[in-house]
Amino acid sequence: MKIRKINDTTINCIITQDDLKKHGIDLDDLFDRRKNAVEFIRRIILKAASSVNLNIKNDYTSMRISVLPDQSVSLTISQDPVESAKIREHKELAAEQGERKRDDKEVIRQTSVRRTSLTSESGTYVFQFSSVMETAKCCRILASCRGIETSLYFVRETGAYYLLVAKGTDPSEDYSSIVLSLNEFGSMVSCDEITLAYLKEHSDCILRSRAAQQISEIYS
Repeated sequence: MKIRKINDTTINCIITQDDLKKHGIDLDDLFDRRKNAVEFIRRIILKAASSVNLNIKNDYTSMRISVLPDQSVSLTISQDPVESAKIREHKELAAEQGERKRDDKEVIRQTSVRRTSLTSESGTYVFQFSSVMETAKCCRILASCRGIETSLYFVRETGAYYLLVAKGTDPSEDYSSIVLSLNEFGSMVSCDEITLAYLKEHSDCILRSRAAQQISEIYS
């Protein structure tokens, strides 16, 4: 497991497949929030926070889990000082007014665990394919689309191909619809900055630019 401090309020942990297997946990356990997986994540958080002196007893702590191309897990833990200040203010006001919360759903202290959103603010998306032929089917759709940049990567550990689809200059007005239609050919995976950086650093770049056009020409 690798732990790194991103800034004063955020840390990131990379949990490998070996780490998961050692504790008898798989990816479904994590995202189904099964008891053994939840306890495992809690121990990881405490260990990670302790190693970088991050106080996780703040009023607002968020946690984001995403699966990297080699099937390891990226766990990002963040604290928001602004939200924490708001929560403390709300607590003080509630105490003054004699308000009492009746159930856990109304507790101000928040710890959120969620899967990474598959919507990208930057307009960059990542699609996974099991073979180059499946990749080619998707590339034929993208080859004629205006203003879309594509790159192709290969991960040796899993034998999977990853197509990065990015919004270029003067993209088609139906860019979002085009991206959505690609799910018919491949699986959209998490597209946060950590996943993109990992993919570019740890996989083989087959085609850095105009991947869709080149693949569609080769496999036409």
